[in-house]
Amino acid sequence: PATGTDDDRAREAITDVKRMLREIEPEVSTVVEHVPHDDFPTAVLDCSDAIRAANGTVIANLSGGARDVFLPFAVAVLAHAPSIDTALAFSDIDGQVRERQLPVLTADVPDSTRDTLVRIADADDGVSIPELTGRTERAKSTITRHVNQLADRGVVTTWQEGKTKHVRPSFAGRLLLRAQQDPA
Repeated sequence: PATGTDDDRAREAITDVKRMLREIEPEVSTVVEHVPHDDFPTAVLDCSDAIRAANGTVIANLSGGARDVFLPFAVAVLAHAPSIDTALAFSDIDGQVRERQLPVLTADVPDSTRDTLVRIADADDGVSIPELTGRTERAKSTITRHVNQLADRGVVTTWQEGKTKHVRPSFAGRLLLRAQQDPA
């Protein structure tokens, strides 16, 4: 911060974050990290280091603050989504704090499973393994292996209905597919 006013705003923001977290978890401990506001790559990497160094339950508060720090923090949180136990966001519209599901944007989708993921995504409400096998004209064992690989990477979710396994794309899977598509 360049001025006393900036220092006051920073203290106020820190106090607000601590108060919100204590409302959710009274025994929460917080650590304040100083992040450069004028060097985006360094700020992202510093936020990444803070997340990686965190001990215990990691709660990410995605509720705003100075954009110069918020954006690097949000990028680091998304890069480390599997390490974040809880992501919270305060709504400016209705004043509610909500937990947010973070997509695992760093998921590695093997080329061999990409077609299977696309076929899964084509079925809006999910698809059974037998149906998926019919749509892809691949062996059931291949489709089952692909689904297991995709589930391990967090890009699909699976569930059982009786003896039949079903699958649908996760939030991360849908987002990754959209990012790989050519714009219309």
